[in-house]
Amino acid sequence: PPVPIAPPQLMAVGATYLWIQLNANSINGDGPIINREVEYRTVSGTMYDLQPVDKTSHKIGHLDPDTEYEISVLLTRPLEGGTGAPGPPLRARTKCA
Repeated sequence: PPVPIAPPQLMAVGATYLWIQLNANSINGDGPIINREVEYRTVSGTMYDLQPVDKTSHKIGHLDPDTEYEISVLLTRPLEGGTGAPGPPLRARTKCA
């Protein structure tokens, strides 16, 4: 299954959002890529979410201010064993409110 080689890139930061570039063009494994998802969690481990993405950049909203998050990209190909492991994580902190 496909796995991104590089972590997502941080494009913009606010108190309640992180805007990322998926950076999912270079992969290990086989394509074609039919689905992309962004997985994110607080570094403290209290919150986890998975969001489908249909563009190369994505805004993760409704986040807590001054909190550190770990963000990874998951890629899916057709057929069996389609979704690969999460790619390398990006660690980013939201701004203070």
